[in-house]
Amino acid sequence: MDVAALRTKLERYEQYLAQDPDNINLIIEAADAALQLGEVARADELIGGALARFPDDQALRFRQATIAMVAGRPEQAVELLQGLLDAGLDNAVVRYNLAYALMYCRRFAEAKTLLEPLVDQPEQVPKAALLLARALHHLGDMASAIKAAERYLGNYADDPEALGVLAMLQLDSGNLDVAREAAEGALVGNSDNLEARVTLGTLALETQNEAMARANLEKAVAKHPTSGRAWAGMGLTDMLGMNLEAAIDDLKRAVKYMPNHIGTWHALAWAQMQSGDLKAAEESLTQAMDLDRNFGETHGGLAVVAILQGRIDEAQGMVKRALRLDPTSFSGRFAQSLLLAQAGDQQSAQKIVQNIFHSPITEGGETLSDVLRRMQLETRSRDKAGHKSPDKQEAD
Repeated sequence: MDVAALRTKLERYEQYLAQDPDNINLIIEAADAALQLGEVARADELIGGALARFPDDQALRFRQATIAMVAGRPEQAVELLQGLLDAGLDNAVVRYNLAYALMYCRRFAEAKTLLEPLVDQPEQVPKAALLLARALHHLGDMASAIKAAERYLGNYADDPEALGVLAMLQLDSGNLDVAREAAEGALVGNSDNLEARVTLGTLALETQNEAMARANLEKAVAKHPTSGRAWAGMGLTDMLGMNLEAAIDDLKRAVKYMPNHIGTWHALAWAQMQSGDLKAAEESLTQAMDLDRNFGETHGGLAVVAILQGRIDEAQGMVKRALRLDPTSFSGRFAQSLLLAQAGDQQSAQKIVQNIFHSPITEGGETLSDVLRRMQLETRSRDKAGHKSPDKQEAD
C-alpha cells in the first residue's frame, strides 16, 4: 500500500474513533497504520491512551511491545512481552517477538532458549530458524548457526536475508568460497543486503583488492549507516590505501556502533599510531584493555606506544606481559623488535610504525594488515557486547 493510501486509511480510522473512541480493534488498526507511515509517536499515543483505559488488554500490550521495538526501546519490549507470557498469553508469536527483543538487548543465550522449540513450528513463525542462527552466531556456536541457517534455506532457498546470514557465518568460519557464493546469491535478491556486502568487502580485503573492498563496503555503510562491522571494513580499506585520516574517522564510527569489539579498537589505535597521534592510540588501547585485560595484543600495542613516547622501561614490562600472554602476539613481537633495533630512538621508531601496515616483522610472517583483518573476523571470541542489534544489526 502506498503512502497516500495509508494516510487515507489512518484518517478514516481516526474519524471512526471520534465516534467510537473505546473500540480497541479500531485503535489497533489506526496504530498499525501510523506505524506503517513511520509515525511512531502517533502510534504510541494511540496505544498508550487506550491502555490508560484498558490496562489489562493483552492485544494492546502486544502492540505496545511492537511500538517499543520500532522506537528503539527493546528493554521495554522485553518487559511487556515477558509480562504477557507470565499472564498466560503463551504462543509462538509472543515467544518469537520476545526472542527478537532479547537479541537487541544482547541476551543471546535467553533468545536461543526461546527459539529452539520454535524451529519445529515453521508454519507459525517461519523465521525462527534464521533468528536462531543469528543468536548462535553471537554465542560463537558457528556449526549450529550454519545448520540453523541451512535449515531455513531448505524451505526458502532464495531468501536474500538468509543467504546473507549464511554468507557471514561461512566467512567467520573460514569457509571463504562458500561465503562468497552465498553473498553473491543474496545480492541477486537484494543488492543492499548488509551481510553480503560486508562479506564480499572482507573477502576483497583478504586479497588486498582495495577497489573491490571499497565498492562493497561503501554500499554497505550508505544503506546501513549504523553497521559497526561495515565501518570497520571501511577503516581497514582506507588503511590499505594509507588514507589514515579517513581510516580513523571510519573506525571511530565502527567503535561507536560496536564498542565492545576489541579488534576494532586495535585497528583504530594502529591508525592513530601511524598518524602520530599517540595519546589517542593509547586511549583506544585502554578501551580494549577495559574489555579484556588478558589479551596479549593490547599489552603489545601499549608497549609500542610507550616506546614511541620514550617510556622504555615501562615498555619492556609491557612486552614481557604481552608475550607471556601470547607468544605469537604480533604487537608484542613488534614492540620487542623496536626495543632491540631502536634503543629508544623514537623518531626512527615512528618511521617504522608508519610503514608497518604492509611489512612483516619477520621474514614470511604476518603484516599488521593481516593481523587486523584476522582480528575483525574473530568477532565472537572476545566480543562481549559487540553490535547494537542482531544484524540488521549490524553485521556484527
